Amino acid sequence: MQIDQPVLKTKRLVLRPYRADDRDDIFDYASSEDVAKYVLWPGHKTLEDSQKFLDFIAASTRNEIGKLFLVFAIELNGNVIGSVDYKNVFPHSAQIDYALGRKYWGQGYMSEAAACLRDWGFATFPQVIRLQSYCDIRNVGSSRVMEKVGMLREGIRRKYMLVKGEPIDIVEYGLLRA
Repeated sequence: MQIDQPVLKTKRLVLRPYRADDRDDIFDYASSEDVAKYVLWPGHKTLEDSQKFLDFIAASTRNEIGKLFLVFAIELNGNVIGSVDYKNVFPHSAQIDYALGRKYWGQGYMSEAAACLRDWGFATFPQVIRLQSYCDIRNVGSSRVMEKVGMLREGIRRKYMLVKGEPIDIVEYGLLRA
């Protein structure tokens, strides 16, 4: 069974599918070394890097229940300021990942977007009983987002991933359906 990617609204934000005309806004947030510091991808150096991100989304989006991979643009006042994705990692489990423009940190936008996807996911997919996420253990801001949306710190995986050639420790978070 397939679903259409929705447009979700919060008090301040719109979460929607990316569009071709979002490229410049993507470059604006994804070119920041602060934003790219703890994520798997390098900071965007050119508009072509941002176009490749849009191409990746177009090629990777899956809207089949149980195999979802949906990437939402986070829009504030008509501008895309970041992204958040929702994917099924197992039929009963979903994961969110996110990035937010540096100038929007510390204002609750990412917690608002993550809480919106949490609520949408649990309401839309009754088979999903677990929501999870993880981050580089040094990324205190990302850990705070996960805690603010109700996730519990479940553990640390030492030297679990290579990020930009460096083995890193990640901290895992999870939330079970109430």
